[in-house]
Formats: sequence, C-alpha cells, structure tokens
Amino acid sequence: MSRAHDPVGESARVELDRLAHRWHTLPVGQARSAAESARALAGEFLDAELDDLGPATALDQLRVGVYEAARAGVSDDDLGTRLADLRRAINAE
Repeated sequence: MSRAHDPVGESARVELDRLAHRWHTLPVGQARSAAESARALAGEFLDAELDDLGPATALDQLRVGVYEAARAGVSDDDLGTRLADLRRAINAE
C-alpha cells in the first residue's frame, strides 16, 4: 500500500509538535485566548474565515491550515516561522 506524500516540511512539523505540546498544558482561559490567534492564522493559511469551534478544535484547524498552505506551495521556512511566532506569543500570554 502506498502512502500519500505529506507536503508539510520539517520546520513546520517541528513547530506544530511544539505548539501541540504547549497547547495541552494551557489553562482553559489562556487556551480560549490562544484559540483566537490559532484560528486567525489557520484562516490566513486557508484564505477563509473559520468558525469558532472552541479551544479544543483550534489546534486541529491550524493543522489543516498548515497542510493546505504547504500543499499550495507556501515554503516550509515561512510556515515554520509563522508557527514559531504563534508559539512565542502564546508563551508570552
């Protein structure tokens, strides 16, 4: 069985993993606040306005946005940088 090519590069994958680890340790109030930023970035990647499905789904929305942006040709460096910026902003809250 052949596996489909994953367009997400190493830099973006590492930052998504770091974000996921941090996300699961956030207090609920901080997760709600961070969800807005994560959803906004996912929306930029998807060129769409995303519904607010709560903090529990925001990371999944971001993963989909990153995947689609990578598939559309956004560079791994650009994705990784944007995700690192989001992670740093969440850590600073």
